[in-house]
Amino acid sequence: MTDKRIDKYIFNVKDRIGQGSYAEVFKGTNEKTGEKVAIKMLSKSVINADDYLREGLIQEIKIMQKLKSPNIVQLLDVMETNNNYYIVQEYCDGGDFDEHLKKKKLLQEKEAIKFLVDVLNGFTHLIKNGIIHRDLKPANILIDKQTYKLADFGFAKCVDNFKKTMMASMVGTPLYMSPQILDHKRYNSKTDVWSIGFIFYEALFGKTPWTARSPAELLKNIRTQPLKFPTDKNQVSQETQDLIIGCLQADENKRMSWEEIYKHPAISQYFSDFIKGNNKLEDKAQYLINDIRQMICKEKIDIHKLFADLDMSKDKALDVNELGKFLQKVDKDITREEIEYIFNKFDDDGNNQIEFEEFKKWLEDNQIVTNANPQQQQRGGGSQKKLSILPHQLKSQSSIEERANYVIEKLKLSIQKYKINLLDLFKKFDKSADQRLDKNEMGLLLKRIEPNISQEEIIACFEFFDANGDGEITFQEFQTSLSEEVGKKRQSIDHHE
Repeated sequence: MTDKRIDKYIFNVKDRIGQGSYAEVFKGTNEKTGEKVAIKMLSKSVINADDYLREGLIQEIKIMQKLKSPNIVQLLDVMETNNNYYIVQEYCDGGDFDEHLKKKKLLQEKEAIKFLVDVLNGFTHLIKNGIIHRDLKPANILIDKQTYKLADFGFAKCVDNFKKTMMASMVGTPLYMSPQILDHKRYNSKTDVWSIGFIFYEALFGKTPWTARSPAELLKNIRTQPLKFPTDKNQVSQETQDLIIGCLQADENKRMSWEEIYKHPAISQYFSDFIKGNNKLEDKAQYLINDIRQMICKEKIDIHKLFADLDMSKDKALDVNELGKFLQKVDKDITREEIEYIFNKFDDDGNNQIEFEEFKKWLEDNQIVTNANPQQQQRGGGSQKKLSILPHQLKSQSSIEERANYVIEKLKLSIQKYKINLLDLFKKFDKSADQRLDKNEMGLLLKRIEPNISQEEIIACFEFFDANGDGEITFQEFQTSLSEEVGKKRQSIDHHE
């Protein structure tokens, strides 16, 4: 008897559709509904003998329960018997993308873009939940009724020892892994960006951008052989080539971010809603950054002590609830979605915990001083502290005018993003209700945008808005100044003087 029954599901062991190191996958049927399903069978003796595998299985199930998307293979059920664990997923009738490519050799650009859009649609949900796939390859992308779906969030990929487990169990060449994983280096979510670019290239040209017989050779080839686009295989637009180049930067710092990918002209038209939602979350994050920066600098907070105070569990890492309590102190109206978005920005390696180095790195990336204890910060002096929190591109510029330009541009950007009514904004800071802003009132407005602005910089900004130089800013001056380019108006003022 080759038929097996697990609760309401039945399958035949001859109908095996996949096999991995720890699991077999069978085509089955839900007897009650007649629905076709895929049943992943994992041996308990193998899983329970390895703490990492057992923990990883739990994590995989948790991940799949979170992810609801037409471009992600859905988890339907989880069961166990005396001998096995079973994960029941939706059945995809078109096989996997690896098989598809072997049959078709390559895809025309329009079809390849459709494939990429489906994959990136699936990744919007991973990004939102702070999940890094880490092992994306054609065989892990399934096809159902011409829709591409992300699959196999393999349990080894969800645990801290992923690199150790993965590198120890490699068979053949791990073609689609990022250089950082190949080189046993620390990596972040851009590791998936690399894999997407690699697969997209293969889909378009019928071959991978680099080949090798071992991980070491592959890493060497990536570093020494420039990326080339075959001219005899497929006619591909410059925009598409540019997208691939951005994904396949060996240096993570130069590789495209998720935001840059979704906004890329080759595909941005398909992701307008995602971009709008993400922009709102990013705007909120930036305002919180300003508040955190101001709090740390003003109160001369020691970053080590702050982290230790937030770490209520004393496990040397912050979970989303521990960070959330801190963010709620900064902004009592912050939403759970906003907390999770900011948590995922901190969680660089995607393991659902923020270690101290990640916490420190995120603060430093946002120009928040972290390398001094409170006494050192106090001795440092006001101007030194101010310079240390300027954006990277302004750190080398001592000019007050340059700094003022930056603050004014930031004000204009905030007004545009939040669609702020200029008259309402003007009236809000016109404390004397005389239909004019003096230096103090304008200073209050500017400090709302940039808390660490100096008095000299406030004066420089004030002079920019005070067109007639009478020491007051009318609404007309305020409105006109915000519609002009800062550089051009500065030149006009200098010329007039």
